[in-house]
Amino acid sequence: MHRALAITELLTHILREVYNDEGLNLRQGIKDIARVSQVCKTFRDPALDFLWRNIDTLLPLLRLLPHEIHEEHGDKARLSKVLGDLKSSERERYFSISSRVRTLSFSEPREPIPRNLIDDIVEYNLVLTPRVDVLRLRISSEAGLRLLPAFITPELTDISLSFDENLYVFDRPLNLDDLIKSVYMTIFRCAPKLVQFSVVDLHEAIPLLSITESPGQDTACLQSLTHATFYITAASLPQVLDLTSQLRKLEDLSIQAYEKPFEEIPRLSSFAPETFSSLKNVTFDGSPDTINRIFSTFPANRTLQSAILRMHGLYTNADIALVLLGVVAAASKESLQKIIMTSVLSHNDLAHWDVDSRIDTRQFILDINAIEPALQFQNLEIFSACLGVPLYLTDEDHLRIAQTWRSVRLLYLSSIVQRVVWAHRPPASIASLVHYARYCRSLKALGLCLDASTQASVNTYVQAIAAYKETTPESNLSLPSPSIQMIEFGPSWLECNFDPVQIHALAKAFTMLFSNLAACRACRTEELGVPQAAWTWMKVHTLYEYILYTDRGRDIHPNTPRSTWKSMLFSNWTEDYGEDYERVALVAPGSSVEADFDDDQNAEAFNQIMYKTAREELAKISKEHEVM
Repeated sequence: MHRALAITELLTHILREVYNDEGLNLRQGIKDIARVSQVCKTFRDPALDFLWRNIDTLLPLLRLLPHEIHEEHGDKARLSKVLGDLKSSERERYFSISSRVRTLSFSEPREPIPRNLIDDIVEYNLVLTPRVDVLRLRISSEAGLRLLPAFITPELTDISLSFDENLYVFDRPLNLDDLIKSVYMTIFRCAPKLVQFSVVDLHEAIPLLSITESPGQDTACLQSLTHATFYITAASLPQVLDLTSQLRKLEDLSIQAYEKPFEEIPRLSSFAPETFSSLKNVTFDGSPDTINRIFSTFPANRTLQSAILRMHGLYTNADIALVLLGVVAAASKESLQKIIMTSVLSHNDLAHWDVDSRIDTRQFILDINAIEPALQFQNLEIFSACLGVPLYLTDEDHLRIAQTWRSVRLLYLSSIVQRVVWAHRPPASIASLVHYARYCRSLKALGLCLDASTQASVNTYVQAIAAYKETTPESNLSLPSPSIQMIEFGPSWLECNFDPVQIHALAKAFTMLFSNLAACRACRTEELGVPQAAWTWMKVHTLYEYILYTDRGRDIHPNTPRSTWKSMLFSNWTEDYGEDYERVALVAPGSSVEADFDDDQNAEAFNQIMYKTAREELAKISKEHEVM
């Protein structure tokens, strides 16, 4: 063996390449590292560390325990009594392997353990995973609750605990509340390094927990816990909020409150001014009323940085504003940087909307009144409101938003929707783009709903540009915007019918407003009332890119830096086909528009080369601007 392999760091790096524990390669990685562990003594310990580091079942550990067969117990295997001796060789042998486990997943419904083995583990006070960092546990019986303390160690930093329905229905012990409370308190007392704590209990209210032993004296849990996640029924909200209010270092709080039919939300009490002082990020999932109630318990002016708010169903202006008013009541106006709101329509919601149910869809038309409270946070860097239906904002609304959120980086207003009001035309015109390009100098991604299908919309844009030039000194011109890289037009009205004049006017507007646009997209679904929208905007973007990187683009804004490889691409193209070739690119398959060049093959080649040059950049920009 080469002497270099005796260097632990080098050997560990090599073994990390051998052991691939991701996806389809997991089984082969286990086999390979098991073989390596048998090569020599030098390889044995590092290889076993990799082999036992992450396990998704408890059975391999149980097989390491010495068993005995006792006839008085019906020939059932019981753990050897030697495990009761803390210094026994059997116990030390087990710990030599189990101490290598860092992550353990155990689902009791998937791998039930004989109760006699659980009884022995509890009797011998056996710690199954003495150095585990991360636990993922799903408990479904009283025996599982009694087994759980055998996993908890001082090294634990992350635990996810899920209570199965069987525990409450089919195997419910008489003292269930006391057992569950005991489990929580065991975790709090025995895991001083706990950083992340997650609970899933969608069946009954969790018990009231106090983790403060006496005034001014905290348990070990309060020293390190920073992330807490709860998937609970609405009935558990008082207990969860009371528990988290005692966590002095809590930074991230996530609560998903499931509201059972006919279940009343308990009254929530407000907390003292010193509570939730360290909280930075919140994620709340529930109805608008539930989310508002949660925020109402917080003291005012919490230094929150991020609020992610998830709802399900159709809501009105008042509903959305109610949620944001809760944020306003709790968060500091200076600290909040991100608000993300979503509402996903279920199949029932869509069916209720689509069938002849005589529903008045006008009540679900969302406008500036829905997001009005959020305008109080002038330091926002991210605002996203994807609420199932569009936000119908006017040009004046967009101007106000752009002037208020000047530091915003990502702004999504109706970029993703599931339904629109067919008869309601978006009131905003292309002029709204002028406001964002002019005032939001850090904006990278923009999503909005507007009407670009009429000459009036184009004229409004021309007037906005003219007004901008008249009121802005030539030395202080801020257009085109170098920062905006992506525009999501969502369900915007784009009924251009492949009219080259209309498309050319839109593309020319783009060259005036944006110098670094990587992609623009629109909805594909025709049921949203925007037929051919996606193809139309691909044509707009194609022509925008072409104009931008030819001589005419330089005439529009000569001082704008350009991508070298794109300039070379278009220079070569225009040398071969001439600068008027964009007229061929405008022709769509099956369109009635006549082209000056009857050359479908060259038109297709032009589109393909545009697609290939934008594909990788589009993927990069899309990933960068993902806010969910």
